[in-house]
Amino acid sequence: MGFYGIRYLIMNNISLKQIFLNLILFLCIYYLSFTFISASLDKIMDPHKFSEDIAAYGITPNWMNNIVAIILPWIELFCGIFLFLSLFKKFRNFKLLDPSNNLIIGMLIWFIFILSIATIQGLDIDCGCGLGEKVTPFERLVEDIVLLIISFIIKFRGKIKFLLNIKVQA
Repeated sequence: MGFYGIRYLIMNNISLKQIFLNLILFLCIYYLSFTFISASLDKIMDPHKFSEDIAAYGITPNWMNNIVAIILPWIELFCGIFLFLSLFKKFRNFKLLDPSNNLIIGMLIWFIFILSIATIQGLDIDCGCGLGEKVTPFERLVEDIVLLIISFIIKFRGKIKFLLNIKVQA
């Protein structure tokens, strides 16, 4: 950032706190979107394996496993894409950030619930996360809790800016 960049920041009264919070928010949206996009791709490519992974938890009835294995990865993919698109000014008018983030929060709460049950039961199964590597339910549980915290940072970004006394841009 040259002289003109610093001058722009000073003239528009943009604080370092605001820059830092916007950077954190950008990184949260970027990381969450690509996590959901990449997690969905393996499941879309092999819904049969994903259906077997769902069945291994023993939580949902068998008739539901195939339906969930076909629909859920597409929801994850579109939520990830919409989150990513919300980073660009051109797509901000479509208000894609909050609805897709709310769906992700709902999915993460469900994932944390079933992973908690699998961990308590001591199941040694593939989590069905679709990220290519075999991960235990406990390891994935920790990752999903971190993703949920990131989702809440995105959801309550306006309140965080208010608490830090940063002007909220419309």
